[in-house]
Amino acid sequence: MKRLMMAALIAFLIIQTTNLAKAESKTSCESTQFKIVMKSEADVKEKASAASKTLKTYKKNKELSASGRTGNWYEICHANKAAYINMADVKEVFSTDEKALLKKFDRRKGVNQVVSATGKSMSDTKVTIQTYEKKQGEWRRALKKMEGVIGKNGFTKSKKEGDGKSPVGIYSFGTAFGSETKPAGMKMGYKKTTKYDYWIDDQTSKDYNKWKTYKGNPAVKWKSFERMNHELYRYGAVINYNTDPIIKGKGSAIFLHIWRGETKPTAGCTATAERNVISLLKWMDPVQKPHIVMGTNDSLKSVK
Repeated sequence: MKRLMMAALIAFLIIQTTNLAKAESKTSCESTQFKIVMKSEADVKEKASAASKTLKTYKKNKELSASGRTGNWYEICHANKAAYINMADVKEVFSTDEKALLKKFDRRKGVNQVVSATGKSMSDTKVTIQTYEKKQGEWRRALKKMEGVIGKNGFTKSKKEGDGKSPVGIYSFGTAFGSETKPAGMKMGYKKTTKYDYWIDDQTSKDYNKWKTYKGNPAVKWKSFERMNHELYRYGAVINYNTDPIIKGKGSAIFLHIWRGETKPTAGCTATAERNVISLLKWMDPVQKPHIVMGTNDSLKSVK
């Protein structure tokens, strides 16, 4: 009896292990990120190369699930293995909200890279960060989705200094910066910070909402300031909020930077994991005029 029970247990464990392996294999191959549709008859290739073996040919309007895109090739799942379709043969499927968001940039000449940081409600402190880039005249998703956080008091359309909120709107990026060495492969300008670098949020100062380098005692020169070389600013980028013109009291020091954690919001900036910040900085190209759009889908409807 004991032998029969042991044999049954072993058989059960073997079946469970096999099923787990199958599930893991399916997850790695079929982890759907978004949908694509054939613009014309298109070949599925074994590798991301036109010279690679053709595995299947799909007809126009066929919809497929894609797990991502590398260069000019989308990765799909074919016969439980990764396969590839050329970007020129397909278009991506976007939600109504995504279409509305991306349409705003059709009016902004030369903006071919977009970072969206969108939340579910104005009081929410968590956001989803998604990137889009214009390739071959069409918007395409770029990096994989990222989780992020914003101001501890959510979003606002009327930001004030010290309110702990993140400003709704569309903004360009200023310089990238960090206390660490510039990451290899970055195209953006990068400013390495020192102990003498400060961002001024003193509303009474002519330096309000500006980066200043000063070797004296900052507490004597300004009533309020941020040190630019602390741990959350190992890597980051300036978000050009309230910079042209600068209006005193409307908010200052809005950056993209490293978070303290997924449950720890900021004082008004947008933050995400360090690996994500580095990926974003490497992806952004000043020639493509990268912009960030921040808010909820509803709050962004009135943003031009």
